[in-house]
Order: sequence, then structure tokens, then C-alpha cells
Amino acid sequence: MQRRSVLKAGLAARLCSPLVLLARPARAGQEAPVRRLRFAVTFINPFERDLANQAFWCYLPAELAPRQRLRQVQVSMPHTMHSDALGHRILGLSFARFPGMGQKVVTLTAEVDASPAADTGLAAPPDGGDWLGPERYVESDAEPIRALAALLRRPTASETTRAIYDWVCGNLTYAGYLADDFGALYALRELGGDCTEYAGLVVALARANRIPARVLGGYVMTQDGVPRPQDYHNWAEVFIDGAWRTVDAQKQSWLPPAGAYVAFRISRDALSNPVGQAHRYRTDGEMQVRF
Repeated sequence: MQRRSVLKAGLAARLCSPLVLLARPARAGQEAPVRRLRFAVTFINPFERDLANQAFWCYLPAELAPRQRLRQVQVSMPHTMHSDALGHRILGLSFARFPGMGQKVVTLTAEVDASPAADTGLAAPPDGGDWLGPERYVESDAEPIRALAALLRRPTASETTRAIYDWVCGNLTYAGYLADDFGALYALRELGGDCTEYAGLVVALARANRIPARVLGGYVMTQDGVPRPQDYHNWAEVFIDGAWRTVDAQKQSWLPPAGAYVAFRISRDALSNPVGQAHRYRTDGEMQVRF
């Protein structure tokens, strides 16, 4: 799922060598499973003329302590690393001169501590973000969503979330990959969409019931692998029982172990990083990218 944008934002960057240690090891007494994700990114100059000052940014596995930590990244060329307040980690590549009709393959391996457990007992999301209000594609204040949310309300946040999950699983029809985002209200009106619309509707119904929720994007990974572009997936996270919990209505997966999902992107209206609203990556320039 390659939905892209050209949003530009401020950033804090540092130049990295091809091997960069990024995070602390797992806490003493807790051996987190390690996931290794490998990618090959192909850059192409389709013109006979040289291209100057081409740039590329992509999301890496996010820092979502305590259940997900990016341990290290190996990249086959010099690069920069960026981060933002939400925990995103972004890889930056630049090409001062790209020869005419040239092609370059860059390999990338990300190593992630993906704990199957999450800290519990918190009264509010630890990142301090506002995950209750409406956003683009998460129209929790729309009357049809508010009305359905009221029908699905139960005595506890956990029971309400389960009712939302069951309703979305039972009433939406998966439409296959859609090139554009359409949002929660579209999903409710059409009773369908792709994984993004499923996740958005779960999040909107949860927020309408005053339960913190957000849309995440990444890959479902139970072992090391080489994710394909079509493997990119969106799901919901809902803050219940003192922790962020995965709720994936499109795959009909209720509260799977956190280690099975490797998050790269946290959806937000405004993101202060170089990738911004693109789902996976963004480019500046005329070069083509296969990722």
C-alpha cells in the first residue's frame, strides 16, 4: 500500500554511518523476540540527462516503548536518520548527482525488538497525545458515527471496543487495495473499504465513545522476512486496560500479541517529519523508486 504525499516539515537530523545502533537492548529479565526486516530499494533515472539533488525518505520501524524498539539499521550507502515526537524513525538518502539512465539498488535491514507483552496499569496513553478528537479520515464527530458509537457503547471500555470490533468485522466488506484514503465515514456509508478504512472506522467509533485510539501502519511479521509493497497494512490501536492494544478488524484479529505487528507509521493529521502524510516513503526530485 504505497499512498504518498509531498508534505514537507521541519526535522532534526544526524549523519549516520552504514551501521547505526539506534536503541537500548531489552530490559533485564525480558528477552524480546527480534524481527529482521529486509528491503531492496531500486532508484532509477529514466532520462538521458543527469539528475541533481535527488532525495528520498522512508519510515523505519517506530520507537513504541516498551513493546517495540528499533535496535539497529544496516544501509548499503551513507544516510541520515530523523525522528519526531511520536516515535517515528525516518531514513534519508540523497543523491547529489544521478547519472542519466542510471540505476542504483540500496539494501536496508531493520532489526526490531518486538515484545509480545505491553506495560499495563496506565491511566492514559504514555505519549501524552490527544487520541480522542476527530481528524481527517477519522470523523468521530460525524453524526452517523456518533449514532452507531452510542449503540455499541457497553459498561466498560474493553467491552465497548469488542462490540466495535465485532460490528466492523460483521458489517464491512473488504474491497481489496484502494489507491486513495477514504476514511471512516466512507467506510460506514459504503460498508466497505480496504484495511485503512477498517482501521479508521474502528478508531472513529472508539474515539466517539471517549476511548483513545489511533491508526498504525506497518507489517504483520511473526518471523524474519522480506516484506513486499502489497504486504503493507493498516490496523487500529485502542488504549484499554491500561495499555495500547492491537485491534485488526480487517484481518479479524482481536488483541493479537504486540510482537506480531511491526509498526512503521502512526497516522496523524500533522506530522513533523520528512515523510509526513505518505504511508511509506516520499521523494524530492524526478528519480523513480521501486520499494
